[in-house]
Amino acid sequence: MAKKPPIAPSRADTAEDQVTRPAAPERFHGATLAGADFDDVDLRGARFHNVALAGADFDDVDLRGARLHNAALAEAELDDVDLRGARLHNATLAGASIDDTSLAGARIDDADAASTRWSDVSLRGARIEGSDLRDVEIVGCTIDGLTIDGVRVDRLLEEAKGRSSARPTPETTRKRALPKKEKSRRAAPRK
Repeated sequence: MAKKPPIAPSRADTAEDQVTRPAAPERFHGATLAGADFDDVDLRGARFHNVALAGADFDDVDLRGARLHNAALAEAELDDVDLRGARLHNATLAGASIDDTSLAGARIDDADAASTRWSDVSLRGARIEGSDLRDVEIVGCTIDGLTIDGVRVDRLLEEAKGRSSARPTPETTRKRALPKKEKSRRAAPRK
């Protein structure tokens, strides 16, 4: 039996395949993009080196595997941003708002993240080393495997919660003691 030749893709299929295939990673070097709006952009594997992005707005941006070195993102807004596997080195995030973002498997070194707010952020398997995390507010985040300066934060929190639930607080101790005193008063005969 003769083999049939493979079916060649139609021109429409070829055009669609070219559209969905990511282009070569973007490179930003020494650029001033302060206050820029990045909306629904595919920047997978992008390289940002010595870039000013203060006050920039990132909304629905794919930055998987991106490298940000000496990037200034102070007061930036990151909403629905995918930074899985990204590397941030010597980045300034001070005062930034990070919401509905994935930093799973990301590595953050020597970053200034002071006074940032992280809401609904996945930090699963992220590594943060030598960074300023003063006054960071973390709300509703996935932190499984989050490591800060070699310490697994998820395990540290579990241990702290276990210790605090095992120890009676002074208030609960007083509440337990009061009923005993009341019983002893009632049991004493009156003269």
